[in-house]
Amino acid sequence: MKIKKLQIALLVFLLSNSLVNAQFDKPQLQLGAGLNNPYDDLKGDYLETGILGSNYVLMVNSNLMTNNYGGKNGLSFFGKGKINFDKYSTIRGVFGLSYNAFNTFESAKNGNIGVQIININNELDTVLTSVTYDYNFSAFSIGFGLELAPTSFTGLFSPYFGANFNANILGGELSRTENRFDSVKVSFSDLRLGVSFDAGVEAKVSRGIGLAIGLRYDLGNLLLKNTNASIADAVEYGKRSGSLNDEQGRFYSAVYGPVLTSVRREVASKEKKINWGTAYIGLNIDLFSPPSVKKPKTGKTNK
Repeated sequence: MKIKKLQIALLVFLLSNSLVNAQFDKPQLQLGAGLNNPYDDLKGDYLETGILGSNYVLMVNSNLMTNNYGGKNGLSFFGKGKINFDKYSTIRGVFGLSYNAFNTFESAKNGNIGVQIININNELDTVLTSVTYDYNFSAFSIGFGLELAPTSFTGLFSPYFGANFNANILGGELSRTENRFDSVKVSFSDLRLGVSFDAGVEAKVSRGIGLAIGLRYDLGNLLLKNTNASIADAVEYGKRSGSLNDEQGRFYSAVYGPVLTSVRREVASKEKKINWGTAYIGLNIDLFSPPSVKKPKTGKTNK
């Protein structure tokens, strides 16, 4: 027991000593952009083709939100502030913001869909009409963590590795336009907590400026998963406050089916993992860099 207490005391002393003696004189800003790729239950298709009578129709995939979030490749933008914890800048604290837009390269989809009407004989009937669907999913993240750059002291070239704890606002928006005129939308979003892992290589290109290329992997919804089973929380067009519904359970929805209708259907939702990877390139800017040292002029004196 005494040995453990001594070890803990020694560890606390070393950490506090390193922080006290740290030279927080090399803050750095990193700005970058990249391409993201959805994984696990973020990846999927939001539309599917069905048959209505003898006609093909375009309808919302019954797996959307119940089994996946219909994510496709997109763009990522981020900014990080870094400050070193040692005089060689090999251990850094990181605070960052990032925005990932998925389905960036997916254009809107056109097709036909059935519409229920009451005909002249006062009978329920279904007719075809044109429809256009569009969908996107996004993740806005605020995070902090640590980064290691073991050869940063060279000032030229260094690999780096990092891990961050993130608060993520995850959500999507689905729009439907009938006959090219009237559009309605449904959106859903929630706060989730997750972690990310970052690795890359950085190199100096001039004094105070460097380049970085790297890979990042986000586990987006490790904590706070939830499914809203109330009829008031039904996912339906015209509603902008839908839930992410990423925990196993049941919820109501009125966006599926080959016929446009406002009838809410109870659906089963599986527990879903919202994860994605990003390949990026970044620009490192050293803030408050000391001015370069000018060499004293030398000259010959005539005797």
